[in-house]
Amino acid sequence: MNIDVREFTPQKIEFILENTTPAKANSLRRTLISEVPTLAAEDIKIYENSSIMTDEMLALRIGLTPLKTQIDEFELPENCECGGEGCSACKTTLILGGEGPTTLYSGDLKTEDGVEIPDKKIPLVKLYEGQEVILEAEAKLGKGKDHTKWQPAVACGYKGYPIQKITDECDNCGDCVEICPRNVYKLENNKLQIQNPEACSLCSLCVQECHTDAITVTDDKNKFIFNFETDESLTPTEITTKATEILTKKLQGFKETLNQ
Repeated sequence: MNIDVREFTPQKIEFILENTTPAKANSLRRTLISEVPTLAAEDIKIYENSSIMTDEMLALRIGLTPLKTQIDEFELPENCECGGEGCSACKTTLILGGEGPTTLYSGDLKTEDGVEIPDKKIPLVKLYEGQEVILEAEAKLGKGKDHTKWQPAVACGYKGYPIQKITDECDNCGDCVEICPRNVYKLENNKLQIQNPEACSLCSLCVQECHTDAITVTDDKNKFIFNFETDESLTPTEITTKATEILTKKLQGFKETLNQ
């Protein structure tokens, strides 16, 4: 399995996955969205909330606020020596407080050392004159398979690598250029050219539009265009590296079980 990175930003990655199978590509996708742990608020004690927002909605917003940390610095509660009861190895504390009139944002959350709020502009609650919020939250590592607040990889998906072919039957009418929503084709010197093959969504509109049946579109069954975004709690590199480690460990465990 080879990986060729095509696009990389702090919030998004796109890469070509080669020499693999659909089953392996889907295993990586499922591991990315469900097995990579990240930090999120779990238990929230609200001491004061005189805002118009209910305690439940306020707690939901706190829980969905991404928290950035080095995941190796924390233990999953089920793996911690405290047995998941809560200690400095498996939990951290967040504090939020304020009086109106003001709006409290994610950046107003007070965190302990080693924990950051990557997006400080998420509005949490608006307070009017005389209103107040005071709360304390415990954040723990968790996995996306338990709740989406512990899912650092979002909009995760892949498609087969598209392959377009144009035969000599093409009369260069340009109908496929007009119908393609991804600008895969272009006419250059009255000659049909494929200018952006990887942008193809495999919709086959070009095939249906071609009156000479000169275009075929297929996908490579061993090559995929993979992409996902992050909630900024972890970088794309950290998420991909952790997912491959987890997947490799699971496969090794399965192999050892079969050999017993």
